[in-house]
Amino acid sequence: MSRIITILGFVAVGVFSLVLAWYGHRESRRLAPFGTLLDRVMASRAVRITIIVFWWWLAWHFFVVAPAPAAS
Repeated sequence: MSRIITILGFVAVGVFSLVLAWYGHRESRRLAPFGTLLDRVMASRAVRITIIVFWWWLAWHFFVVAPAPAAS
């Protein structure tokens, strides 16, 4: 059950990110376009390294599966 809740949480974050990107492309001047935001964020080397480490951590937790117990 907790796995489903976790996956739904990540899906919700993804949907929120898409909505935020769409809202940034509108004519509104209250929110910067997503590309401009990425340009500003990625200007710092420390932030780029942090993002790489975060993606590594996320992939490790999603794609690495514990080994099956050995058959005796």
